Amino acid sequence: MATRKHRGIPLSSLNPKFLHTNSTSHTWPFSAIAELIDNAYDPDVRAKQFWIDWTRIKNLDCISFMDNGAGMTRAKLHKMLSFGYSDKKALRDHVPVGVYGNGFKSGSMRLGKDAIVFTKTRDSMSIGLLSQSYLQAIKAQQIMVPILTFRRDGQNLPEDAASLDAILRHSLFSTEKELFTELRAISTAGPTGTRIIIWNLRMTTNGETEFNFDADKYDVQIRANASEKTQECRAMTPESDYSLRAYCSILYLKPRMQINIRGQKVKTQLISKSLAYIANDNYRPSFLTKRIRITFGFNTKSKEHYGIMMYHKNRLIKAYEKVSCQRKVERKGVGVIGVIECNFLQPTHNKQDFDDTDKYRKTMHNLSIKLEEYWNEIRYTRKKEDPKCTVPIEDTMKVPDQVWVQCDSCLKWRRLPDGFDCSRLPEKWFCNMNHDPQFRSCLVEEELEDQEEEQKSYPKPFKRQKRNSKSLPDEHGPEVLEIPALEAPANASQLKNFATWKPSPADLLGNSATGLGVLSSTSYAQRSPLPLINLSALSDSLKRIKRRLSTAEETPPAVHPTPCASFPPDALPQVGGVFIQTHSSFAPNKEESEWEETENENNTNADIQMNNKESSKTVRFKPYQEPVQEEDEWYATEESPSTENQYCTVESHSMEEEGEELHDDNEEQWRLQQQQDKLMDMMEQTAEERDVCRKELELLRDHCTALEDERRQLLSKLEKMEKEKASLSSLCDQLKCKVEGLKTENEERLRENGRNGEERQKLRKLRINLGHLLVSVIPDLDLRQVDFNSDVIDELLHQVLKEVT
Repeated sequence: MATRKHRGIPLSSLNPKFLHTNSTSHTWPFSAIAELIDNAYDPDVRAKQFWIDWTRIKNLDCISFMDNGAGMTRAKLHKMLSFGYSDKKALRDHVPVGVYGNGFKSGSMRLGKDAIVFTKTRDSMSIGLLSQSYLQAIKAQQIMVPILTFRRDGQNLPEDAASLDAILRHSLFSTEKELFTELRAISTAGPTGTRIIIWNLRMTTNGETEFNFDADKYDVQIRANASEKTQECRAMTPESDYSLRAYCSILYLKPRMQINIRGQKVKTQLISKSLAYIANDNYRPSFLTKRIRITFGFNTKSKEHYGIMMYHKNRLIKAYEKVSCQRKVERKGVGVIGVIECNFLQPTHNKQDFDDTDKYRKTMHNLSIKLEEYWNEIRYTRKKEDPKCTVPIEDTMKVPDQVWVQCDSCLKWRRLPDGFDCSRLPEKWFCNMNHDPQFRSCLVEEELEDQEEEQKSYPKPFKRQKRNSKSLPDEHGPEVLEIPALEAPANASQLKNFATWKPSPADLLGNSATGLGVLSSTSYAQRSPLPLINLSALSDSLKRIKRRLSTAEETPPAVHPTPCASFPPDALPQVGGVFIQTHSSFAPNKEESEWEETENENNTNADIQMNNKESSKTVRFKPYQEPVQEEDEWYATEESPSTENQYCTVESHSMEEEGEELHDDNEEQWRLQQQQDKLMDMMEQTAEERDVCRKELELLRDHCTALEDERRQLLSKLEKMEKEKASLSSLCDQLKCKVEGLKTENEERLRENGRNGEERQKLRKLRINLGHLLVSVIPDLDLRQVDFNSDVIDELLHQVLKEVT
């Protein structure tokens, strides 16, 4: 093989075997067909219709593709048959799907070994051949693509003779007449377009084509594997996995091209509008500045076909992709379909997956969270609306929330009334058949989607309730009452150890300012009705209650050390299963100082204070620092049980009153909190209804304004028409007068003509008589040749009179 060089540097080359190697990127045949459809859909072609058909040419099964797009010049055809050339640009809101400049080569060679392209523009017709059989026959070392062009002006390229010879020898068409017949077939679709025929289709191990053309005469299906039980497996598999018609119906998020398969139109659908219980959510990735819209809804055809429909630049990349919550044992999200357009992700080479990047993984994780939220919200709403219903929502019969249909003329989408039966639609539907008179013309733009719907997510009452319930106390289990900033157990095991903690004598002796105050003894803890509280999530009013509780812990009164040393271990720092934490360096506030002054007034000295141990009193301890003995061991080592029992019953009556008051305040606070949550929900619903009513009112106002303007215009038109009517009536009167005048004149003329006619008759008779007299004078006079209506007789009579006289 001779090495080609450029400025002395060898150029890389492509071996013909690369055509097969390149086609292996398509593990699924429909992805190869999608590449050919994309080429017709892209803005540089902008085909309105696309035809896929099966035919037999010279006893070979062939698949043909044809569009009525702009066609290709010779240069564009050469780029399409080459590798890596992609200069497609967006046109308005039409973004091209093609990226790599490899779709036709990989797609066509995946379907068959040989492909021929017929293309037609307004100025030329071109034919190109991409054939592995041809390259093998000539034992080519490079990929060669014969191309020939027929110009309308007849100035064809002389070097096309070799390409014509190669095409006639190694394609299905052996004469120029057959080639022109295929070119003329494009004219049936439009003045321009492209036609592709692929033969030597890929075969299965059984010697059959991988496509089944006999199962449905209006479809192209993938043959089932021999190991599969067709009926059972196909029922669990989405139809788009094996039916080309079903796959083409969802290939584009918003279809702009009509696809026909084997002579019958594909009923394309707006997948995001054809679901039940539709809800729109938003995803705001950290690497983007805008929100990505996600549409969730239930599949109305089969609950077994569910997952995420992921599109890229309007083109389907992954269909029914199950996220993590749908793969779990409890199978959340059964029957739920999510639709998202991931233009921020990069598709793989075959456009059937996305590159496994950090962005893709984050997107899939968030999609799982969003889908699970939708699943919970739907079930919660259904249970709230019908608590007695036992049938799961995924097992119920569902119909699409919206019905949309595409016009066969302008290809615009129109919305039909909700609940409309699509089976009643005719084979071809046009805008003038629309029920809505506002969109009954192909000249009217499509119905615009609600912009606010794209910005706002659907309401999530279940999520809001769950979030609120986390901030409220559990009615069936203990909670930690948190008064800020004391070191607390970090996990459940530490919390359990903390709840079973018993103070040591060293702990009971401490009365420093940094110690932890115990509010009551075991007897108080056993009969205290204090509820289980988590004050960290409560309102300011509940925080004021905490300050009242903490007033007994700021400035400890004088306590004799001896009874403190024998204070029993049952006086745990817990109240009814609630551990009370407080900051170790709180400064006494106003309420605390007043409370202590009252205590000092009641207890004037230390002796009175010791004698009134049954009265209001606060005992301080150090925070625990070391493990303590078990309860049985403690009682075994105590020397004075009487003293222990004496101090074991130390409790504060005022603290009991405070605890009861706190309990009542807390219960009242919970009730108020619940009422507040209900009111907030009602306010949110009312605000939403108010916004809806406001929008409706604005629409009605706009409609009224438009009607008023229309009424004024009609009134002005009516006034103009009245004026025109008055002027026309005056003109009509004038014309009547003229007509009457003309009639009288005509009658007078008729009378005059009648009189003149009588005189002419008399004159003629007179001339005839004179003629007979003149014959006697002039024998040669022939009266048959005389015109008695003329003056001939008069002149002859004048001459005879002259001669006689």
